[in-house]
Amino acid sequence: MRNVGTLLILFGLLAPSACSPTPEVREPLDVGSRRQLLLDESWFDHSEGVDLTLHRPVPRETVIRCERPWEGKSLHYTSVLNDGGRFRMWYRVSIGDPRVDAPEDTVLTCYAESRDGIVWEKPSLGRFEFEGSTDNNILGAPEDFTNVSVLLDPNQEPGSSTRYKMISRVNGISGFVSPDGIRWTPLATNPLLSNGPFDSHNILLWDDERERYVIYLRGIDPSVPGPFKGGRRAIRRSESPDFLHWTEPKLVLTADEQDPPDFHLYTNAAVKYSRAASAFFMFPMILYTDRSYPGAPYPGLSDVRFAYSRDGIRWERTFREPYLTPGPDERNWLDRNPIVGHGLIRTGPGELSLYYSDLYRERESRIRRATLRTDGFVSVDGPYEGWGEFTTRPLLFRGKELELNYKTSGGGAIQVEIRNEQGEALDGFQLEDCLPLVGDRIGGVVQWKSGAGLANLSGSPVRLRVRLRDAGIYAFRFRP
Repeated sequence: MRNVGTLLILFGLLAPSACSPTPEVREPLDVGSRRQLLLDESWFDHSEGVDLTLHRPVPRETVIRCERPWEGKSLHYTSVLNDGGRFRMWYRVSIGDPRVDAPEDTVLTCYAESRDGIVWEKPSLGRFEFEGSTDNNILGAPEDFTNVSVLLDPNQEPGSSTRYKMISRVNGISGFVSPDGIRWTPLATNPLLSNGPFDSHNILLWDDERERYVIYLRGIDPSVPGPFKGGRRAIRRSESPDFLHWTEPKLVLTADEQDPPDFHLYTNAAVKYSRAASAFFMFPMILYTDRSYPGAPYPGLSDVRFAYSRDGIRWERTFREPYLTPGPDERNWLDRNPIVGHGLIRTGPGELSLYYSDLYRERESRIRRATLRTDGFVSVDGPYEGWGEFTTRPLLFRGKELELNYKTSGGGAIQVEIRNEQGEALDGFQLEDCLPLVGDRIGGVVQWKSGAGLANLSGSPVRLRVRLRDAGIYAFRFRP
């Protein structure tokens, strides 16, 4: 193993550092000790030679198949959560001919569970009779449960009759509560929302920072010309302090001038990412109504896009490339393939899983898993040749160590300098003092040669100057 001096020479860290421009005067941002995701350039006061990269999830195995008599047409609109190490899924099935659109098709909500998020079981619930038997995983009557979204309420203790909350697209948006996620009681105040449309998958979240329940639901943007009720499909938002009384839904995400004229935001798949501060994501299925694949039996094409927000209200689509595509199977190249469901769960120390449906309109309709790196939505990447760098706006933090989620190549490295609010490097925390970060870590700690921690800087405005070569950073935090 090379010593630190050899590494410093190898990576060129002892070379004179370039002078950054005079930093912009900005109000310090209080990041506390919570993890921060590097999603866009808003963190930067200065950057040079770095790029932002969106990381797409990797399709994995099929987890739910059409294999029971009541799973005859399609599987989609999943809602997945981690319940104390047990992964739980509620999903929609339709009974009918997969190649025929029929409004009279029976729509059922079924339930599955897993210990690892990969192998799923369909337990017999004994709650709904199908073809003379209750030996099935059907949650209940279709007139109660349609396109559901389930929340494990962090405000309720285990055993509480309202620990689980659900919304269902019945008579508008109706609410249900449950002690176990299986036995559900409708709210006396139903419907929660009645100002439609509500078709597709409406999503229920808890926003821990605003302390509000939130529903993201279908909307119409009449300002954008389109064939859907005088406009184009878009996404609305409503919130509630008590799950009973909800605000009038307001439009929060719609097509814009960069989008094709037949671009419809069909679903939203919204999540609040609990590992980081102020991180909301959507994985909307886009319906292109005026397109069709050669030989496809129905018009329309679809893919999945990526949107993010820091408050759940103002949404950005900085990255316009597809997040999930129909893939090489030609049977997926028609409308509503793929569709990401509700829920983003950790299935390993370095792995996140989301669940999506494909092969819609096929008898092999299925639910698949896709994975991405923990915190690995977007990275700030340095070049292969030479160095890139960025300097943050002033930050107020509480902690003793700086932790990064990062990845380098064998020839790459990362180096961090701590500066004061005026942009002057602090003694002992200059670039040449930093031990180079090399490797692939979800939570690697930055160290300086003196061994000094950051406790004495806690509560004072600082800037981070970060140099990268053939490396990427996904997130940072100041650890207590």
